[in-house]
Amino acid sequence: MSEKKPILTPVQREDFRENFGGNTALEHLDPLEHFQPTINLFKKLAVGKYFWFIADTTSGNVNDTGGMLEKILPIKKDELVKQSPELLFKSSHPDDITRMFAFTNYWVNFFLSLPPERRRDVHPTIYIRMLNPEQQYKWVMVQYVDNVIDAEGKIAYGLTLVTDISHIKKEGVAMMSILDSYEESCQHFFCADGNMLPDTDSILPNISVRELEVLKHLAIGYSSKQIAAELNIAIKTIDNHRQSLLRKTNTKSTGELVAYGINMGYI
Repeated sequence: MSEKKPILTPVQREDFRENFGGNTALEHLDPLEHFQPTINLFKKLAVGKYFWFIADTTSGNVNDTGGMLEKILPIKKDELVKQSPELLFKSSHPDDITRMFAFTNYWVNFFLSLPPERRRDVHPTIYIRMLNPEQQYKWVMVQYVDNVIDAEGKIAYGLTLVTDISHIKKEGVAMMSILDSYEESCQHFFCADGNMLPDTDSILPNISVRELEVLKHLAIGYSSKQIAAELNIAIKTIDNHRQSLLRKTNTKSTGELVAYGINMGYI
């Protein structure tokens, strides 16, 4: 068994730095236009109610937002756009927000340390609790989906997707997973006893790219027939992939399989 070593401690609000980049030589770039093709996919692929926002790392403000923001959080769009993300921080569970800061700092440093050709292979997912419009803390999934890198190699704009997963996840602790599709591995990070610990023993089963595609379509409620039409392959092949996924993940139903995919950072 691999030894678990502390990496980071939770980060307090006053120590969290929102300015990660410089936007060098990007004066004429429209971040919303740049990210729009990806944003268009959210409605099709989201596993629950969702909203997205674009962070401007020079100003530390939210450049734009969309989706179902007001159905997930007690925040209105005009309270967030062109403002600091402070309202997002205040809407996070007090036990989770310092861990969110720690996860984010770790992810940014890790991402920027990778060669450019490897950055598309790694996908972080953070699980925390946030207030809903009824002032109840519910679990959400935070995904740093895409970035614009400036001329100095820093993150200039970041696209984040926040999805309500309270219908799937009811309990647990704040955590982060980093899925590496190239190495087919997944690290899990927790903040415990003042330290952030990587779960280096959580190695993903050998799931193929096609099986991941099937899993993501199952998560949004597609039937085998619909997935087959979407991927242009036979229905029987989809059923075979589903059975393979159930076997590899030791789950007994599609519902369990989807919950496993979310909790393990596949989706």
